[in-house]
Amino acid sequence: MKLKIVYYWLYFRFKRKFKTRKELIRYQQRKLQSFFAKILIQSPYYVTFVKEGKVLDDFPIINKQIFMEMFDQINTQGIKKQQAMEIALQAEESRNFSPEYGNLTVGLSTGTSGKRGLFVVSEKERAQWVGLVMNRVIKPVFFKKQKIAFFLRANSNLYSSIQSSLFEFAYFDIFKPIDELLTDLNAYQPDILAAQPSVLSDIADRQQIGLLHISPKQIISFAEVLQDEDNHFISSVFNVSITQVYQCTEGFLGVSCAHGTIHLNEDFLLIEKKTIEGRRFHPVITDFTRSTQPIIRYELDDILIERESPCPCGSVFLGLERIEGRADDVLVFTTSEGKVKLYPDIICRMIARRTNDFRSYRIVQTGESHVRIELDCDPGDFDTVGQKIQAGIEDLLQTNHVYSIIIELQKGITTSPGSKLRKVTRAIL
Repeated sequence: MKLKIVYYWLYFRFKRKFKTRKELIRYQQRKLQSFFAKILIQSPYYVTFVKEGKVLDDFPIINKQIFMEMFDQINTQGIKKQQAMEIALQAEESRNFSPEYGNLTVGLSTGTSGKRGLFVVSEKERAQWVGLVMNRVIKPVFFKKQKIAFFLRANSNLYSSIQSSLFEFAYFDIFKPIDELLTDLNAYQPDILAAQPSVLSDIADRQQIGLLHISPKQIISFAEVLQDEDNHFISSVFNVSITQVYQCTEGFLGVSCAHGTIHLNEDFLLIEKKTIEGRRFHPVITDFTRSTQPIIRYELDDILIERESPCPCGSVFLGLERIEGRADDVLVFTTSEGKVKLYPDIICRMIARRTNDFRSYRIVQTGESHVRIELDCDPGDFDTVGQKIQAGIEDLLQTNHVYSIIIELQKGITTSPGSKLRKVTRAIL
């Protein structure tokens, strides 16, 4: 395994750089043809398409539901969904994430949708992932072993594969009480801190008030949308710029450059854009490196906003202005003129302009004409801060000709242990 990781680290390290989009597209097409011939021919679900000489546009667009329904047919190793799910669920219950399906790593994912997903990767795919992460996210410092603190809902052999002579990996289970985790974090003194934004905010809050004393050289954000105000707060507390990683069950999709732009990994992903409006789109991804579970024209529910101008870093890979959330992070209201959509970024930016006197908040649309503001702040500030946020939401609604909406204020945020915090969400049953 270690030799494979070194091989892929060197492969990605010295891989040629693309000077133009045309050059990148030609490369993608060559890799895609090879992938069809060598990998998809082994998938019972896709083999017919390959034998009939279909091109990518002829393949069906699938989503998480279809991907899970067709799990047995899509994978190339004859893996049965029921057996893989039993292994993944047992690992979740026992909190022991080392068992494998043969020599394959199996993991459970819920994502922000809450629906079960399964990922299965081979040793080769694990080595590829580690090699890519070492090149684009956690750069090795030779002659010094770096300590990485990973705050995760669930550990995996995939993540622990990072453990080496260059990196020491420590798993922090976010199902445990935060104060217990921070005591362990203080003792560990990480060089690299990796967690979802809501956890990073809690850690930064404790650091700011003197209950934590760590000095990470790199901070990595993943799993949730990193809002601008959280980015500023966390980076200012630790005086470290945050590296944003865009990863989900379907793979390692992108990472931010030195200028803060998230670039999609188009040297092993082909991205089709399903336009929502303007520069907003849902990505439809095809990954020509995933050999165990082929990812072909897989539509994500994420809402991405394409960068309007080229990034100063010079990368030809698609750059994002930001990741806005998911389709059900958009509040939708009905008016006499039709549907009105309020995107999470618009709401979060409005709140940032109105007030910063809170620890966190959550805006939930609970009905066609009902919105709940969940607010975590000092008890003495609750009424004032709540009224500012409520007034801001009312102004947004009225500007869009939406009236008669009931807005309620709630003290505290409703979450479950290990869940991902979505600051804006539509929860209409």
